[in-house]
Amino acid sequence: MPSTRVWRWTAISAVMRFLKIWVLGGSAFICSPVVWAATAPLTVSNLSPFSLLRALPEQRTAQAPVGLQWELSGMIANHFVVQSAAAEMLYLDGQTDRLALSLRYGFANDWDIELTLPWLHHSGGFTDAGIERWHNVFGLPNGDRDRYPKNHLRYELNGQGQVSRLERSTQGLGDIEVALSRELLGSGSAHLAASIGVKSATGSTQQWLGSGTTDIFALLRFSGRFPDDAPLYWHGQIGTTWAGESPLLGDAQRRTLWFTGLSLEWALTSAWSALLQYDAHSGISRSHLAPLDQTAGMLSMGLRWRASEKWSVDFGFSEDVVVETAPDINFLLSVRVALDP
Repeated sequence: MPSTRVWRWTAISAVMRFLKIWVLGGSAFICSPVVWAATAPLTVSNLSPFSLLRALPEQRTAQAPVGLQWELSGMIANHFVVQSAAAEMLYLDGQTDRLALSLRYGFANDWDIELTLPWLHHSGGFTDAGIERWHNVFGLPNGDRDRYPKNHLRYELNGQGQVSRLERSTQGLGDIEVALSRELLGSGSAHLAASIGVKSATGSTQQWLGSGTTDIFALLRFSGRFPDDAPLYWHGQIGTTWAGESPLLGDAQRRTLWFTGLSLEWALTSAWSALLQYDAHSGISRSHLAPLDQTAGMLSMGLRWRASEKWSVDFGFSEDVVVETAPDINFLLSVRVALDP
């Protein structure tokens, strides 16, 4: 039988072919540009319980906002990983929900400051049965899901001189992030910005809501429109995180991590866009377990409804294209509003 990795790539390839036909075919009739300020990447985080502990900033547009912009984003992530190797064991079965309020304020023409307040919820959830039905409809393997209780919570890492375990539902404030950015280059078709930030230890380590340590990060963001006469917008970022030592991650945790991402937005009409996005970051630990050691990769697809130049709604999903380095599937929904200065 083909492996889970092969089946997942087959399913994603089919979706990609569909999107290509939809976008290229539809663009012959609807190629409406949108206002620059209304373009942005999808708000996507790796909600794997261990990756979630690190400061791995979400993609943002490089263009500084004018005045205050706020965004309320929600994600629901389903986890199922059971692995052991050498003297290590990883067991992730559950659901993580994240609701985050982001406030981004532009000032002095090309500067902006951003505050992100996350609320996290770990539980057994409600998505197991639906995901199994999805796999069955498309002939995809369930990865032994049917051998384990449905909607059950158990997060555990045993090894690397550490035993971390969570078996009861928790919720509360996560680690707050603050970032300061400056737009270094701005023109009609390209923008480049530099950003530095800090993640504070505001979330409880006992409840797996925070790392218990402070992380610092720095990154470059870039945005553009290519080609100039087509309604195709792109955004990307690349950066580094210098992380503190978390009591949840064991002796082999990586303290320096890289992260990157690329997002494409095709304006189908003045109100609707299709988005395709890839996010990646280095492995969390030096481990014999691939979900912790491998480079994590997530592919996201979504639609954006732009009610006006000032506010928009995104909805979509993401998959772990590097299998088991991120949740099996994420569902995402966000509302973004720009206020008049």
